[in-house]
Amino acid sequence: MFRVQKPNGRFVWMIFDAIVIYKSATKDILICVRENIWERQENLYALLPQFLSDLNPDRLPPSPADEDAALWRAVWNFSPDPVYWKDSALRYRGVTPSFLEYVGMKDASEILGKTDAELGWCLQDEDEEQAELAALQKGKICKDYPATLLVHGIPKRILMTSFPIHQRGKITGVFGYFRTADDKEDQRQLELLGIRDHVTGLLGYRGMIMAGMEIEEDRIHRQEDYLALILQVPEIKTLAHQYSPEVQQEILKTIRDGILKLGPISSIASYIGSGVFICFGKTRFLDGLTEKIEQLKAHLEGLTSIAGVSCTLTLNYSTIRGSEAHGFNTLLYQLAKRLNDVTSQRWHFERPHGEIIELNVSQLDSLDDGIALTDIATYDFLFLNHAMLRMMHLPDTPDAYKGKKCYELLAGRAAPCADCANSILARDAFRTCRRAMRFTSGSVLQHDTLVPWKGRTARFSIMTDLQHGQMGNEQERKSLLRREEVINDIISLGIQESDPEEGIHKIMAKIGEILQAERFLIFEEGENDTVSATYEWRRDTTGSLMKDAQDIPRARLQPLYDHFAHSRMLILNDIDSFLQLHPGFQPVLHGITSLVSGHLMQSGRSIGFIEVINPASETFASATFLLSSLTSVVAIMLRNRDMIRRLESYSYRDQLTGVGNRRALLSYLRTIPDGTSLAFIFGDINGLKKENDTKGHEAGDRLIQRSADVLVEAADREHVFRMGGDEFLLIAENKTAQEADALLQQLQATYAERHLSVALGCAVKKSPITNIDAVLSETDALMYENKRRMHEQAGQV
Repeated sequence: MFRVQKPNGRFVWMIFDAIVIYKSATKDILICVRENIWERQENLYALLPQFLSDLNPDRLPPSPADEDAALWRAVWNFSPDPVYWKDSALRYRGVTPSFLEYVGMKDASEILGKTDAELGWCLQDEDEEQAELAALQKGKICKDYPATLLVHGIPKRILMTSFPIHQRGKITGVFGYFRTADDKEDQRQLELLGIRDHVTGLLGYRGMIMAGMEIEEDRIHRQEDYLALILQVPEIKTLAHQYSPEVQQEILKTIRDGILKLGPISSIASYIGSGVFICFGKTRFLDGLTEKIEQLKAHLEGLTSIAGVSCTLTLNYSTIRGSEAHGFNTLLYQLAKRLNDVTSQRWHFERPHGEIIELNVSQLDSLDDGIALTDIATYDFLFLNHAMLRMMHLPDTPDAYKGKKCYELLAGRAAPCADCANSILARDAFRTCRRAMRFTSGSVLQHDTLVPWKGRTARFSIMTDLQHGQMGNEQERKSLLRREEVINDIISLGIQESDPEEGIHKIMAKIGEILQAERFLIFEEGENDTVSATYEWRRDTTGSLMKDAQDIPRARLQPLYDHFAHSRMLILNDIDSFLQLHPGFQPVLHGITSLVSGHLMQSGRSIGFIEVINPASETFASATFLLSSLTSVVAIMLRNRDMIRRLESYSYRDQLTGVGNRRALLSYLRTIPDGTSLAFIFGDINGLKKENDTKGHEAGDRLIQRSADVLVEAADREHVFRMGGDEFLLIAENKTAQEADALLQQLQATYAERHLSVALGCAVKKSPITNIDAVLSETDALMYENKRRMHEQAGQV
C-alpha cells in the first residue's frame, strides 16, 4: 500500500497488487492498482465488526488464555458478592459492579488508587489489615474474617475473604470479596431494638450510642480526632400531626438524602427522632463541611413543598470535636447544649458531665460584678453587663461595645495582648488571676472560663474591682479564691477519668485528705426501701466499715431524711447534741464524734447521701463549703456510672434473650485460664422461619427465648451466647469428652420434653482458644449432621 498524490493534489492510499504471469515466456508481472475503499466509508467503525464476523473466527478453537479471560470477565461483571483487587501497597486497583452497588457509588474512580485508611470507611480495621498483610506477605488465604464497613452512614458487619495474587512467581497484590453478616431477620431485630431507624434506614438512638462509643474508642486507640455534628429540623414534630405517615417519611428521607451528601463515605449518620440527626466523622475527611452544611440549610429552607404537600423547614446545627469532651457521654451533653444555645436566647453553662445551669441576661445585668462575653476567635465583645459598662466608664448601651475588640477597650491596644489566656482556658474550670486595668485605680480579680455561644466558643469573664468591691477584705478574697481553686482541682481530678468509678474514688480520696477525715462514705438507696454504703475512703490505719453498713432500713435513718427535707447539708460538730434531740435515732456507724453529710439528688429524686466522718476541727468550715459544692458533682458521676453500666450491658447482651453476644463471647474467652477443658455446644433452632411465617414474629421471638432458656438452665446466662438469628453457643468449663456428651444428651432430652426442635453439635477443646472461628466451624458441622439426622427421622428428607 502506497500513499499517492492525485492530479488534484490530494493524497490517497492506493493498493498495488502484483501478479506473476507464469505461462508467459518472460514471466511478466501484472500490476493492479486500486484505491483503499475503506478510507471512503463514512460508517467505517460500524462496518469493521461485520467484516470481522464474516471471517468466522468461531471455526478456530479458543485458546486457554481466551477461556481464562472470558471466565474472569464473567466473575468480575456478574458476581453477586462484592469483589475487589488491591496492589502490593493495598491500594484498590479494581472493584466489581456489585462492590460499587453495595457501597452506593457509581464510579470506581472515587476508590481506585486509595487504601482503606485513606477512604476511612473501615472502623477498627486492624483485623482486615492483618489478614490482607498475611495474604500479601505469606501467601495465606484468610476466610470469613469479620470487619465493619461504613455504608450510607451506617456501620455494616461483613465477612471478608482475601487471596494472594501471584504473577511471575511473586505475590503482587490481594484479591478478595466479602458478604454481609446481617440477614433480614437481623435487620428487623435492629429496628425493634432501636439500633436502626425503620423510616430513614439510618442508625437509631441506641445504634448512635453504640457507634459513637466505638468511634470514641477508636479515637483513644489511634489518637485520631473525630467531629460530632447534630442537626435539627424542629418542624418535624409539628408536621407529624398535620400529615400522613407516608408524607412524614418522604420529608425525613429528603432530609436524610441531603445529610448523606454532606460528608465522605467514612461518616456515620443517625436519626434519633423529633427531627434530630447526629453524625460522626474523622476530622481529616471533613474539609469544607461548614460550607456544605450551609448549602444544605439553604436548600431545605428554600423548599416549599415535599411529596406534593406544602411545608416550610428550618435547619439548626452545631458541632464538637471528640477531643473537646471528657468521654462520649459528656460529648453528647455538650453537643445538645450547643444546639440549644443556637436556638435559645438563654445562656447555658454546663457543669461536669452535663448538668445545666440556666442564666438569662437580666440575671447577669443585676450582678454587681462585671460580666464580659468575648468571641475567642475574633476578640469581639459579645456582651457586657451594666456593672462592666460602669466599671469601664462607658455609656450603658450595647452600642458602646458592639464591633469593639476586647484588647481595644480593656487594654487600649491595637493588637491582642501578649499574655492573652484564651489558648489555656477550658470549659470545665475557671482560671482566676489578679490584674491591673487602665480604667480603675486599683486591680481587678478576674475569673475566666469557656462557654458555648450560638454555635461558637466564647470567653466568659467575671471581674471584681478590688478597690471598690463589696468584699473589701483582701484576705477573705484570697481564701475564697483558694477554695474555688481546690473545688476546680477536685472536679478536674474526677472528670478526667474515663471510668466514673475511678473518678469517684479519686474525688473521695482528695476530699478526705483535705479535710483530714477518718473516713468518707457514699450511701445509695436500693430495693425494699433500704440504704447501703457503696464506696468508702479511709485512712490506712482504720478498718473498713462497709460490711456493717449494708441494707439499712431507711426508716432507721428518718431523722437524717427529715433534715434533708429542708436542707441538703447536715453539719454536726457534736454528734451527742443531735442524739439528744433525736433520742430514738441510733447511728449506723460507731465512733462518730462529728460529721458532715450531704443529700444526693438526681432530677429531684433522692438517691442517697454522703458522709465525711470526724473531719479535723480546723477544716470543719472548709468541709461545709466543699461538700455543698461537690455533692451535686458526686450525684452526676453516680448517674454517669449507671449510664455507662447500662450501655456496656447493651453492648455485651442480646436484648431478646438476655444471653451474651459475640462480643461477650470474645471477652469471656480472654478470662479463661490456660489448660481449661471446654465443651462447646452449638445449637440451631429448627423451624424458626416457618414459625415466623405462619404465626408471626412475636411467636418466633418466643421460640428463640424458650430455646435459649434451656441452655441457660443447663449452665448459666454468663456461659450462653447468641451467635445469630437462630444460633446459640453454650460453653461448659472443666468438662471431659464423656461429661460433654452427657450434657449434650441432657439438652436433647430437655428440648424433646418441651416440644422444641434444636439441632446440637459438640466439641471439646483446651484453652487458650486462639481461633474461635475454627472451633465454631467444627461444632457447626457437627450440628448440621445432627440436623440432617433429625430431618431424616421426621421424614423430611
